[in-house]
Amino acid sequence: MLDLLGITTVRNDPTPFSGLIATNADPCNYVHMHVSTHAKPKAHDVRKTIAASDARAPLPCTGARVRKVTRRMTSFYEEHLRAIGLRLSQYSVLANLSDEPQSLLELAARLEMDRTTLTRSLKPLTAGGWVAQVPGGDARQRMLVLTPDGKRLRKRAQVAWRVAQLALEAQLGRDFVANLNAQLERALMHLNPVLGEDN
Repeated sequence: MLDLLGITTVRNDPTPFSGLIATNADPCNYVHMHVSTHAKPKAHDVRKTIAASDARAPLPCTGARVRKVTRRMTSFYEEHLRAIGLRLSQYSVLANLSDEPQSLLELAARLEMDRTTLTRSLKPLTAGGWVAQVPGGDARQRMLVLTPDGKRLRKRAQVAWRVAQLALEAQLGRDFVANLNAQLERALMHLNPVLGEDN
């Protein structure tokens, strides 16, 4: 039983395959690649499932627990990133940028981050000269690239992230963290079909 999120671990689970593509040689930053051989559940199917289980009392709020874990987990990583002046969201931005220009929308999709939050994370990175805006194919479009200074900062940040990740594994247990990562990926995969494109 994964008490932290209230998720039961099931072996030989026949759920669709969920793969990860590591970016920038950093296993903490990746693009989700979900390959499913099952039809996506329709909204009315979900409602039928809920109606069938209405007689049962709901479990304690999962959303509230995830918010608490997210806040504490973010603080844990930022204890290590603070020395180089980065927040965890800013590190994720640096880890997902490169010499190849990409639009704000493309970067937001990769990070699964809303544009308002992403724009807020980008401001200190562009002001510091670590991220630059360059013209796109459309004269009105601005593309984002990592600058040479940004690459150097990212390299330092990756060292700090590695220390933070190993410290987290030491605190919670490596097997627990591996299982937690797998369960979170599974939750993302199952939630994606029932949410709109903006989520």
